[in-house]
Amino acid sequence: TVRGLHFQHPPHAELKFVSCLRGEVFDVAVDLRRGSSTFLRWHGEILSGGNHRTLVIPEGFAHGFQALEDGCEMLYFHTAAYEAGAEGGVNVRDPRLAIAWPLPVCNLSERDAAHPPLAEDFAGVAP
Repeated sequence: TVRGLHFQHPPHAELKFVSCLRGEVFDVAVDLRRGSSTFLRWHGEILSGGNHRTLVIPEGFAHGFQALEDGCEMLYFHTAAYEAGAEGGVNVRDPRLAIAWPLPVCNLSERDAAHPPLAEDFAGVAP
């Protein structure tokens, strides 16, 4: 199962702290910040109940994860409340991002499957 890629547009952008309490996931953050030296680059990391790692996802990044085993439990801390009108999403299969998911991408929710790829002229979100 893959979830994401989600973000919130400013002024509702949020900093996230993400951990996996049970199971194992491949967690991904994608830099969408306009003018950033790492614009459209992604970082992926294995989070698990065994390694106790936490991924810090800055404002202006999209976030998603792939469950690598059944029964995963995630813990999120956010610096801003969810605001439906500020929601943004990017398709997890976007060829411009070329995320190297460890397993085939499957079991997307209807909402996540409907996220479009980035437009050719996408210039990023305001920092």
